[in-house]
Amino acid sequence: MKRETVGLRNGTRREVFIGGEGPDLVWLHGLRGVDLSDPVLNALLSRHRVIAPAAPGFNDLDELAAIDNIHELALDYDDVFTQLKLDAFDLVGHSFGAMVAAEIAAHFPRQVRRLALLAPIGLWNDAYPVSDIFALPYTEIDNNLWHDETARNAFAKPVAINLDVKESAEQLINLARSLTAVTKFTWPIPDRGLRRRLPRITAPTLALFGAHDSVVSPRYADDLRSGIPAAETKVVAGAGHMLAYEQPEAVCAHLERFLAPVNGGSAR
Repeated sequence: MKRETVGLRNGTRREVFIGGEGPDLVWLHGLRGVDLSDPVLNALLSRHRVIAPAAPGFNDLDELAAIDNIHELALDYDDVFTQLKLDAFDLVGHSFGAMVAAEIAAHFPRQVRRLALLAPIGLWNDAYPVSDIFALPYTEIDNNLWHDETARNAFAKPVAINLDVKESAEQLINLARSLTAVTKFTWPIPDRGLRRRLPRITAPTLALFGAHDSVVSPRYADDLRSGIPAAETKVVAGAGHMLAYEQPEAVCAHLERFLAPVNGGSAR
């Protein structure tokens, strides 16, 4: 993917990765940032022109200074899409990115053709609260995010245990910056009123949950279906919160079916 820097109307700049050919699809990343090794991202590139912006704060925490709440965050992404001259597009997000994707689809329902949410945070139910991973030491966060040990070993290096001290330090800094950016919009609980805005989402919606997700219970599938009129939900076996890495074939099969062209076209 090609890296670009987009200047926004408020004077800030955003890093965006663009690649592939086909209908426009926006990918909103999870806690790992824009990860070019993500198998689902790479699968999407084979059928779509993928636009993957870095979330504000993931590269520079100063980017968050002009964004006070979730509504302004949705507007910030809309500014990115305006600068890139994006009109209607498919939208896929993972974890924090899935929460942002749902907010964008609720704020700008005519802009999103189809919406896919992978292990979305953003809702809250006292019967099965979202895990507060931000209260954990950095070295223990992956224990909650991953279910499949093989996938974890392939994609997530142990924090602060690498022999290369410089690499470990950089990894800790990046993780701290990413979590700081996410906590601004999700702490102490991730619900910022998204549940009330879900009925505004008019795009056909697919939500995938990991069967063993210890961060976002798959029981949130019921909460999401009750809020989005056109939503379907699936639970992915053998996956935790990092289902895009742990069960990429199953996730890609669901996405391929959901995002398939309609009557030879790109979408509705």
